[in-house]
Amino acid sequence: MWFIKFIIVLLILYLFGHLMFRYVIPWLLKRWIRKAAQRMNPDYHNQMEKDKRKVGEINIDYIPTEKDSKDDDKDDGEYVDYEEVK
Repeated sequence: MWFIKFIIVLLILYLFGHLMFRYVIPWLLKRWIRKAAQRMNPDYHNQMEKDKRKVGEINIDYIPTEKDSKDDDKDDGEYVDYEEVK
């Protein structure tokens, strides 16, 4: 009789553990990660809403300022004069 009780208790513990690792622990981890992200970045919720855009929707968040076309800082390399040899 004690053997049957032992088997039933083991079966119940196995099912309980299976349910915990299958559903409860992943849910808790997702919740913990979401809260940690919100603490680190207060705009986390706004960023998540931006990511939920429809396919094909265009949103321009940044428009760069125009620069002069003549940049003295550009380094195009050194000019090497050459002669064609025939």
